[in-house]
Amino acid sequence: MGSEKKRTSTISNNRNLSASGEAFHDRKLAQSEPDLEHVENMDSHDNPKSPTRIKQAQLKLHKHWRRFWCCYLVAVVIFLAIFLPVFFLVAIPAIAQRIVDDTDLPIYGAQILNPKPDRVSFTLHTSLDVPLGLRIRTDPFDLRLFDRNISPTDPYITVGLPTYSLKGKTDMIITRNDTRILNQGQFVETLTRAVYNEKFTLSAKGSTVGHLGALKAPLTLNKDVELNGLNKLSGFSIQSARLLFPNESNGNNLVGTANLPNHSVFTFALGNVTLNLKSVNLTIGQATIENVVLRPGNNPVSLKGTLDIDTVLDNLEDMLAAQKSALEDGDVELSASGNSTVYDGIHIDYYEEILNNLTLTTRIPILEVLGDTLQGLLDNKNSSLGNVLRNVTSILGDLTASSDISNAARSLRVLI
Repeated sequence: MGSEKKRTSTISNNRNLSASGEAFHDRKLAQSEPDLEHVENMDSHDNPKSPTRIKQAQLKLHKHWRRFWCCYLVAVVIFLAIFLPVFFLVAIPAIAQRIVDDTDLPIYGAQILNPKPDRVSFTLHTSLDVPLGLRIRTDPFDLRLFDRNISPTDPYITVGLPTYSLKGKTDMIITRNDTRILNQGQFVETLTRAVYNEKFTLSAKGSTVGHLGALKAPLTLNKDVELNGLNKLSGFSIQSARLLFPNESNGNNLVGTANLPNHSVFTFALGNVTLNLKSVNLTIGQATIENVVLRPGNNPVSLKGTLDIDTVLDNLEDMLAAQKSALEDGDVELSASGNSTVYDGIHIDYYEEILNNLTLTTRIPILEVLGDTLQGLLDNKNSSLGNVLRNVTSILGDLTASSDISNAARSLRVLI
């Protein structure tokens, strides 16, 4: 009896424990279900793409705008009040200046004419290319030419430019007569580099006001332009030369033609240029080229002068020794250096300073000189030596054409 009671009690306890465990599990499950439903609801509200979320955001934005629109309007007005002056006073001038900085200043030609000791007539042919279809009108301004390698950079020539309306590529031809040379040292230095070098740099600077419709912008043109130089007149040649017998009334006994090459785009009016003629380092005469205008390209010129025969004869042995290489080729080497440059009867010091230090060397075929000299004598009816040569030529012609050789020989002996 006691054992059965104990067994019944045990079973009953086990059933109670099982029932309580099931009840606990059911309660946990019931508690967890609302949480899951809450998480699902939270996920649906946090999705920014859900229609409810977007509609709520629009409503909030609309309410915010109705409440604070006047504040935003004031902010925009303040922004424009600050931005627009900065744009027109800073941005527009900066853009216009950048266009000028990026624009090339090509030099198509230049002229230095009518030289005087302190003035020249100056012409410059250039262009400016304004991009983007813009039209810019410039106020008149002074274009200053200077040497950037010399400090201080004082202009040596200032050229006044008129008003220009620039659109696309605009040609600019500037001519100024009697332009004053402001700094002769820098002017000579620039010309020297132009004459002696294959390339040289021309620097130019000027400031003006550019008008883009109703807008104005200060503009500064500051350019370095590389140009071809004269390269020491490389290619200089004396194409023909002959001696005169007798001398002309002014003492000239030498005439000829020469070529002065100009590899640059500059034209120089030099006037009457007198050159020292040299054999090696010995001055043996002078030649003058009148009314020289050195244009781009080859410049054929006529020269007249004197050859000092006595000096040549006194130094003939040394000259022959020094000219051995040229003589072996059948040539005679001749050099020319500047002596004087005179324009309208006035010495041009800055040209003389440059040309007097320049030496041009060429070779002349000896047979051509002799042939031109003989031809000149034959053509000169006032020369006694020419008359002799003409008679000799006539007699030799008769000698070759006549069978009576004895008569021709007697005529030649009488002439001699």
